[in-house]
Amino acid sequence: MENEKLIIEEYEINSSTAIVMPIEYGSKIFSKIYELEEETISPFKPFELVKESCYSFGSTYEG
Repeated sequence: MENEKLIIEEYEINSSTAIVMPIEYGSKIFSKIYELEEETISPFKPFELVKESCYSFGSTYEG
C-alpha cells in the first residue's frame, strides 16, 4: 500500500505544493503532485491545474 498513489479528482495548488509534473497514465497525461507530506495523482494536465488554481485565487494565468 505504501507504493500506491492516491488519485484525486480536484486539486488546488497551495503553499504545501512542491511540484506538479506530467506523467503518462495509460494513454493520457495526468499530473503527479508532490506536496511536503504526500504524493497524489490528478487526472488533469499540469497546465490545467495551474490555470484552475489561478481562477480559484481570483486571477487568470495570463494575469
